[in-house]
Amino acid sequence: MNDPVVGWQIEAFRESDERWAWSADLPFGTSHHTLETLLGMDDLSMPEGYPVTLEQVRAVLDNFDVPADTVGPLDDVRYTYFLSAFADTRTG
Repeated sequence: MNDPVVGWQIEAFRESDERWAWSADLPFGTSHHTLETLLGMDDLSMPEGYPVTLEQVRAVLDNFDVPADTVGPLDDVRYTYFLSAFADTRTG
C-alpha cells in the first residue's frame, strides 16, 4: 500500500454510543511501512481500520506534526481510536 491514492487517518469513536466523534487525516503519501515502524505494528497492508491506543495516537500526531486544533479530544476513557486507510483524492 505505497500507492499514493491510499491515505491514512486517525478516527475517534465515542465509547458511550460507538458513534464517530472526529477524524484527522495524516499527510499525503504516508506509507504503511512508516506507520508500522512508528506504532510497533507488524502488518498494516490491508485497507481497513486498526485499533490503536491513545499513546499510539499521540505518537502518530506528534510524528506528523498534526496541529492540535485539527483533532478532537484525546481521552481514552471516553473514546476508542482507530487508524484507517481511505481512498485519498488529495494531490501531493
